[in-house]
Amino acid sequence: MILVFLERELPGGKIELTLRQGRDELKRAIGSKFPFPEKLVLTKEQREENKDNMKDLLAGAFCLQELEGVPFVVQNEKGETLEDYFKSAYDNIGDKA
Repeated sequence: MILVFLERELPGGKIELTLRQGRDELKRAIGSKFPFPEKLVLTKEQREENKDNMKDLLAGAFCLQELEGVPFVVQNEKGETLEDYFKSAYDNIGDKA
């Protein structure tokens, strides 16, 4: 299983993330523990402020902690992979010790 998300810019400048592949698997995994997240909407400012921890934002919004180890990808409307979503605030935590 792989989860595929789509990031697209909405009229008015907001950014919307929706799940395009793996929806049923995610629904089964989170079951009745959490309401199913239909989408995540951010302002451009929020997107920019969080560019170094987009993985954490995505995991929290879509309950990805329930699917530990499941691969995911975020693509734009052209089908290009958006690398920002692989960045986590925890990536370099061991480097600071």
